[in-house]
Amino acid sequence: MKKIFLVLALASIIFSACRKNTDIDNTILPSFDFQWPAGTSDYAPYTNGSTFTYEIISGTPSVTDSFTYTVTKDTAIGGATYRKLESNKPALGPTYYANYNNGVVSNIAYNLNFQGVTVPVVKQTILKDNVPVAATWADTLNVVVSGFTIPVYFADTIKQKDYSKNILGKDYPNTIYAKQVINVASPIGPPPAPTAIDNYFAKGVGLVQKDATGNNVKIKRYNIVK
Repeated sequence: MKKIFLVLALASIIFSACRKNTDIDNTILPSFDFQWPAGTSDYAPYTNGSTFTYEIISGTPSVTDSFTYTVTKDTAIGGATYRKLESNKPALGPTYYANYNNGVVSNIAYNLNFQGVTVPVVKQTILKDNVPVAATWADTLNVVVSGFTIPVYFADTIKQKDYSKNILGKDYPNTIYAKQVINVASPIGPPPAPTAIDNYFAKGVGLVQKDATGNNVKIKRYNIVK
């Protein structure tokens, strides 16, 4: 039962990274250099060389730190093209890969570990920027722990669109607020309580804030290479 709670905790701290309704288990998808397709999302403006620095407050008592993502290369994964966002402090913000296709922002992270529980591959739809308020989508991640397959369910809802959000003293117009609720199915005993993550995406910037229990991330500065 303890490991089930650890899986939920791991899911709640993923920075912005499950294959949709598909088993993942221990399959590591191949990757190789490729070309980014024409066009990028205003809500995932990940051009090569761009940087994004975030403040993170976590732990009890709380500790404030920061980390930076740098977009380093184009990569093909499972037939789709992703951009690698490399972290200078993977323990705070895991390195991940982002893809934009027809309004959908998808992320992949590899080998995420939390207190002994390792998830080899996490693929997740983090945002749909072209759907209205109240629109929903869902992903399922199957995690194998001690011989048990534990489904982790991600349910996302667009809660608010096109408003201005103030973060660390700066206004970010055209923000989208997407709420994610995570549930873990338990093979033994009652499942743990669901957890919620509030994700905020600003036009022209991407993810600007992420609020989870004991883990709050806010953008400090960014430089997008045109």
